Amino acid sequence: MSFEHVQSRWLFAAVSLGLAVAMLMLGPGIALLATEVAIMALFASSLGFLINYGGMVSFGHAAYFGLGAYGFALAAAKLGLPLWLAVVLGPLTAALGAVLFGALCVRLTHIYFAMLTLACSEIVFTVLFQAYDYTGGDNGLTNFMAPRFGLSPQIYAALTVAIVALCIAFLARIVRSPLGLAIQAVGEEPHRAAALGFSPRLVQLVACVIAGTLAGIAGTMYSVFQGNAFPDYAGVGITIDALVMVVIGGVKGFYGGVFGAIIYVLLKTFVSRAFTHWELVIGLILIAVVLIFPTGIAGLLQKLGLSRTARPSGEQHP
Repeated sequence: MSFEHVQSRWLFAAVSLGLAVAMLMLGPGIALLATEVAIMALFASSLGFLINYGGMVSFGHAAYFGLGAYGFALAAAKLGLPLWLAVVLGPLTAALGAVLFGALCVRLTHIYFAMLTLACSEIVFTVLFQAYDYTGGDNGLTNFMAPRFGLSPQIYAALTVAIVALCIAFLARIVRSPLGLAIQAVGEEPHRAAALGFSPRLVQLVACVIAGTLAGIAGTMYSVFQGNAFPDYAGVGITIDALVMVVIGGVKGFYGGVFGAIIYVLLKTFVSRAFTHWELVIGLILIAVVLIFPTGIAGLLQKLGLSRTARPSGEQHP
């Protein structure tokens, strides 16, 4: 383990701890905004992991976000389970969905993989929308608990930042591990990886389960944050948001999802307050960002020398 690696890990831990402590000192409004940014950062990072390292573009990643939210909400609202157990069941539900859908989707490649993930997401959305007796249909599941477990916005923001930091640190560890190198090898040259003895479908399935589980954790935290769950959480709109975050942040950077989430959530929050047709304004801003910085924020930081590497592998670590 190199000195730079140890230094990077301690720096990441110190920054994460500092952010968690800072959440306790913010006003309620800023704390709520920071919570949403952190949750979306985890969700976008899970999709960025699939795209950047696994070479798999998913148009249906919101399926796992929705499964995590409804896994928690159904366990708490319908089964009457303790909230701590419901929180565990949320990500587990997403992981099971990732195993099922992943095993189906990895049978195809490129655009066919992407379209099949979209179909899986639509299946989840339709089931959640149609199963009115269990999911509440388009009304969703509401008023079954106090938002954020009744915690103050500052405390829940600190808790969320800590959990997200742990999840991203876990993802960085995966990227640096032999498994992460296998995922990158299959994502870049599946035929060559197969010649080396890897099973491309199995490796891709593992990557899908890791990304789906992390997306499920984000969905669970978002459901706790809002105190509700709606079918739209599994809709294509959530996936598009995550794709935009990844592109803005940079598909070649490990922290691209984090950078993209910060920029995108802040844009949606403040631009919507200043303009009536805020979607148009955000669209124009995003087009400008992509045209000016085609490699995203991560690529820009690398050019400025503020980031050591775009894609960590071997001795280059996130």
